[in-house]
Amino acid sequence: MNLDFCKALPSDLGEIMSIVADAQQSLKNRSIDQWQNGYPEREVVLEDIRQQVGVVARAEGKMAAYVSIVFTGEPAYDALDGKWNDDSAYVVVHRLCVRKGFERQGIATALMHLAEECSRQRGVLYARIDTHPDNSYMCDLLKKFGYRYCGIVHYDHGDRIAFDKRIKAE
Repeated sequence: MNLDFCKALPSDLGEIMSIVADAQQSLKNRSIDQWQNGYPEREVVLEDIRQQVGVVARAEGKMAAYVSIVFTGEPAYDALDGKWNDDSAYVVVHRLCVRKGFERQGIATALMHLAEECSRQRGVLYARIDTHPDNSYMCDLLKKFGYRYCGIVHYDHGDRIAFDKRIKAE
């Protein structure tokens, strides 16, 4: 599948929120309570767009996925119940979601590769990420990419398991 990646624009917001809704429904269908309280809200995604950290993936001429690739840190990670493996500057991958009909086709894998490539371009060779403990799709993806379990991150919307990894400079 040929994918094109570009920065999310304010005009993409409606379509991105449709993808978020698809992801929320997919999680609900798998009895995972992640993103079932309205998160990520429209304002959160709009802030990603304003900060120029939101990325959309297009496949077959359609918006197929969304992700936020952040280099300014995640405040909740400062209170990790556990231990990070590194204190270096890091990239965070947040809000990775794929449109219904495009799931399980390698798009999330491509977005993770994109995040690592963006990191290498900035000279940031360390990544942190968190997910719901029952989100087996994401946990499997993180395992595939060599992420290591580090502990628990506490958010208002629930606890998440946290992972990190060193990114190869290539």
